[in-house]
Amino acid sequence: MPPESPTPPSPPSRRLLSGAGELRGPAATRTRTATATQARSPAEPPRRAVAAPPAPAPQGLPRWAKGVVIGGVLLAVAMPASVLLSRSMLVQSMMQDQGSSSAALICKSGEARANDDSGLLGWLFGGSYFQCSEWETREARLQREREQYEANYLARQRAKQQSY
Repeated sequence: MPPESPTPPSPPSRRLLSGAGELRGPAATRTRTATATQARSPAEPPRRAVAAPPAPAPQGLPRWAKGVVIGGVLLAVAMPASVLLSRSMLVQSMMQDQGSSSAALICKSGEARANDDSGLLGWLFGGSYFQCSEWETREARLQREREQYEANYLARQRAKQQSY
């Protein structure tokens, strides 16, 4: 008897998985059949494959409605924050202007207020004005600045003497 030549191995068959978790292709049929024959007894009739029920539709708001809700929340937070920021900047600019003023009376502190305090819309869209709450004379301010400069100078001198 002549020696038999080895047969080349056959290429493995491809198995593809679908989104539902089922095997597709020739290997899928063999796997399902083999699993079905192993699971049943010889006297039991063959079973039919049961398809999985479709996934339930997602409940809740549609995607565009979620975007509208998120946008509304962001707007509700951003509008008051921007108004408060602009009023804070108004106070800073007015205090800087008062600091360089040569007037006899200088505003020492103040606050920004809404032009129309009647409601929320007036507060948001009515604009702002600056109201000074504490005044001082130019001479008093210059005296206070001199005293502060002298106190800082003396504190620096004491720190130098302690470091030696």
